[in-house]
Amino acid sequence: MTAAIKSTASKRVAKTAREKPGREGVLQRLQRAWGESPFYQAQLNGPAPDRFAYTPTDPRSPDASLGEMIANGKLTIGAQTIDCEGELERIWSLAASAPAMDAFLQSFSWMRHLAALGEDGRGPMMVMLRGWLDLYGKWSPEAWAPYPTAERLTQLCCYGALALKQGDALWRSRLLTSMARQTRHLERSAHRAETNYERLMTAMGLTLAGFCLPGCLGPAECGLEQLRRELRLQMRPDGGHISRNPSHQLSIVVRLQMIMKAMEAAGVAAPGFLKHVNARAISFLHLFRCGDGRLAAFNGGYEDDAKALASALEGLDKTAAPTGFARYSGFQRLEAARLRLIVDTGVTQRGGNSKQGKPQYFGAGAFQLSSGRTRLVVNCGAGEHLSQEWTRALQDAAAHSCLSAVTNSDDARVLQGGSVTHRRAEDALGQMLEIKRVLERSGGNITYDRRLYINRGGDDLRGQDVIVGAAPSLVNDLVLRFHLHPSVKASLARDGRSVLLAASNGEGWRFRSNSKAVALEKSVYCGEGGAPQTTEQIVVQPTDLELTQDGDILLKWAFRRMNGA
Repeated sequence: MTAAIKSTASKRVAKTAREKPGREGVLQRLQRAWGESPFYQAQLNGPAPDRFAYTPTDPRSPDASLGEMIANGKLTIGAQTIDCEGELERIWSLAASAPAMDAFLQSFSWMRHLAALGEDGRGPMMVMLRGWLDLYGKWSPEAWAPYPTAERLTQLCCYGALALKQGDALWRSRLLTSMARQTRHLERSAHRAETNYERLMTAMGLTLAGFCLPGCLGPAECGLEQLRRELRLQMRPDGGHISRNPSHQLSIVVRLQMIMKAMEAAGVAAPGFLKHVNARAISFLHLFRCGDGRLAAFNGGYEDDAKALASALEGLDKTAAPTGFARYSGFQRLEAARLRLIVDTGVTQRGGNSKQGKPQYFGAGAFQLSSGRTRLVVNCGAGEHLSQEWTRALQDAAAHSCLSAVTNSDDARVLQGGSVTHRRAEDALGQMLEIKRVLERSGGNITYDRRLYINRGGDDLRGQDVIVGAAPSLVNDLVLRFHLHPSVKASLARDGRSVLLAASNGEGWRFRSNSKAVALEKSVYCGEGGAPQTTEQIVVQPTDLELTQDGDILLKWAFRRMNGA
């Protein structure tokens, strides 16, 4: 089979795999017809750059082993695996029918991992770039969608110089011209990105590409104006993004810093709004930094990249004390000695982390507990690279270290909904945080109060969950969960009411509760971003609790470091 026939066949395979029947398939065909029309293609023409005006530095850590796998034509994303069997140019057509795989490849984040191989990675990189240009270089409604286009341009700006090294003039012209055309396309389509976060990242990708490519200052100015609007709409006064996702926060800070450095290299002063938002966003990001140098996993985020986090936090104002709370975004951080407690005090939002109208993660009141560099109590994490069943399960309150309900009764809604207030107090003995949720209803309000206290020595965390005004039968629906990090070994004590924990740093901890129904169950941890890891969770079912004299549900628990640890 000749190269031309291979290319045509690959295009047909990709097109057939991507187009869906019915109304959506018709829309895709219309988009394809418009994008491939001479009228629209002519709008993308313009000055062809012959070099990069600026090459940004990507602070994220590459994975050389992943780079070697990609160079060999083998790739696994979640449950999806492809093997090119030595023909790397087939990777695009094989990935077209695997959504998670295709999304990874279209973002071009694989360039980082191939670049880690140095000269050995340049050949496979050029093969993959040529394959993409053959299939999608002119137009594709999916590959040229705003968000993947912005991500692709960002990676090309960072690593494209390696692909151009020792290349002939024709190859240099082909790649740089394609980048300029994609940038002009993005100038016209960036506002159509599907979600809030994607619109923000798309505006940043457009701005960065505009300053990195000669002759693209017009798109750069357009991107900067879109970025101004999206930052105003999406960033809260405390510097947090509306998604409340620490990984998203890290990506936003990293891109903002890239843009400001690119503007500096171009001799353009960064506008005040960029500096202001960046300073606040860094301060908010610091709130999630754990002792191991990575992020706490909340609301779809991961532990993420320690190198990128360290780079982002270099911009932290050293003269200002890092914030321990985010009033508008809804997070609190308590520290004492080696103990660090990060708590979600917010409410479930819609539209920030996923498509408009779809719920986010229901982890209100959840927390992460760590001692030094060791994580003890965590949330289960996220599974964007996994199946929809995994994603839905990890969004549920049961996947978080908090009090949840088995049924979705009206009384149980107070655990996640209702109006929220919280207060914090500190004295010579320790720190206390109280989160109060009030669910208003015609038959009388229901109040859920979670109180957390850590002592000054950092060896004692006490918790109390109180529900006032609910029907006594609600106690049968309640489940209190504490998901343990995979590095923690747990065993049920002889008394049946406490759990002994052995941390990887040699510390020993004991969990106690006023409930007799304490058990250890299997759990999973997806916080590292790869395959789910098996772990355990402490499960407390307060069915045997005695209600208070006023009929309130009162559940007490504590984590205490054992003597000699």
